[in-house]
Amino acid sequence: MKLDEVLPAHCHARARRLLAEVHAIREEMGRTEDAREAPAVTGALPRECYFEAIVAWRKAGRLAAELGVEVAQQVPGAPALGEVRPGHVLQLIQGALAQVEAARQRLGIPEPAPEPAIEPASHPSDVLVTLIRINRELSRALERPFTPSDVYRTVALASAYAARLGAKAQPAAFERRRRPAHCYERLEACLARASTLIAARGGSVLAVRGAPADVLPGDVYDLANLVLGEVAYLHALTANAAPVHAFEPEPGGHRLPSHVYQLASTLEGQLASLA
Repeated sequence: MKLDEVLPAHCHARARRLLAEVHAIREEMGRTEDAREAPAVTGALPRECYFEAIVAWRKAGRLAAELGVEVAQQVPGAPALGEVRPGHVLQLIQGALAQVEAARQRLGIPEPAPEPAIEPASHPSDVLVTLIRINRELSRALERPFTPSDVYRTVALASAYAARLGAKAQPAAFERRRRPAHCYERLEACLARASTLIAARGGSVLAVRGAPADVLPGDVYDLANLVLGEVAYLHALTANAAPVHAFEPEPGGHRLPSHVYQLASTLEGQLASLA
């Protein structure tokens, strides 16, 4: 199927197949199911699905590596953020599926999950919700889940994009004993700020309602990537914005939720300064 022929329904069906494969692996590994209710999502576009699919691709790759599986595959191309199509999302989902299928075979699970039927009425919001569920299940299967240090690097990149837009904000104060739920709340505020700025420039925006109970660092990582995607898209909408260079060093070191909270609060201030 050509890139231009892919519809959200194709992405949704393949994402449901991926979810079933991850479910089987989690069951085989004796891990408990993530029974938390998925958030309510409206207004999603392929670009939000794309960034959530990147998370699934990374988590699937980590799972395969933990099980000693090597999957030879080409890294999916990176489209311009204003030109992301369902076909780009499908490429990432298929890449994650290839790694998960290899992990299933490594665990000796013989039965592949059946391919779900295409549901023509599926929308990008359906794809996004399924990808969120996939990422929660993958987090349950990982020996080394994503940590506040991973979240910090993602938020730092979003902050770099905001700085290139001319955002001005003093670094937020450091507050001790912050938890993932506090970080999630700050990132929800950042997402709302970014959505307002995108709407002011004539773009369509995403609405996500319903924070998960008992927020884990993996949940914060998932949301941080959505925030990154929206801030990067805002950057793409802005004429003459200074570029963010691929070779810029990433922040290293061990990070606590308090560090993430501080940086997310700073990012919220940056986005507020652009209003």
